[in-house]
Amino acid sequence: MSGSLVMVAVKDPAHADELAKLACQVARGTGAELLAISVAEIGPALPLDAEAEILDQPARQALERAALVASEICGSRIRTALVRARAAGPALVEEAQEHHADVLVMGYHSRLGIGQILLGSCVQYVATHAPCRVILEIIPAVSHEHGRE
Repeated sequence: MSGSLVMVAVKDPAHADELAKLACQVARGTGAELLAISVAEIGPALPLDAEAEILDQPARQALERAALVASEICGSRIRTALVRARAAGPALVEEAQEHHADVLVMGYHSRLGIGQILLGSCVQYVATHAPCRVILEIIPAVSHEHGRE
């Protein structure tokens, strides 16, 4: 093993499949380890260590989905980490630094309009501050006119 690490940020269980597959593909070529990370963003009204399982549920589901995809589809083992933070961007950068990630795979779900002027505050923060390469998967908005080109 080369000692390198591919970190994949997952937030939404519905998009964890694509991101986990992409991370597996990146890791496969280098023999890198895989780490799936999900940030549960906690509003300022609650302490970060609040005892409320519901706060972690979406992040936990996304991690479970990423681990399942990595294992069953990619045949890879993936470590998982759930982090609570006020904002996802700084938390992802901190985790990438702490784990010495070589690559961070993350998704961006485009919304109506340009989306917070270009990419969104989390993606912009990570792209500007990440200590490693960032691979961004643009997740297309679901179209009601399925099949139109």
